[in-house]
Amino acid sequence: MATITLNFSFDLNTSLQYGDVVYYLGNSQDIKEIGPCLSITGNSIICDVTGDDSELTDTSFIFFGKDNEINTSGILGYYAEVEFVNESDQYAELFAVNSEIFVSSN
Repeated sequence: MATITLNFSFDLNTSLQYGDVVYYLGNSQDIKEIGPCLSITGNSIICDVTGDDSELTDTSFIFFGKDNEINTSGILGYYAEVEFVNESDQYAELFAVNSEIFVSSN
């Protein structure tokens, strides 16, 4: 397992955490993956090199991304059961039934 230590002269973003994937902009301005963050100490991070770090320089723009599956709580298990009954003698037509959910990481 190859690792790389990235040292910075400024404070790191406080939302960076273990497991976040670290990226950089290559020479041709395309996004290159370095790999997951293994350790954060002061203004340094250690990454597992799983991607291409061949164009990484001292002046490369470094950024990170979070795993969407890990950083959201998903659906909490609530459900609804609905039964529609037409007790009228008249013809009735159901036009639409809607539902709404949203992802919350709280």
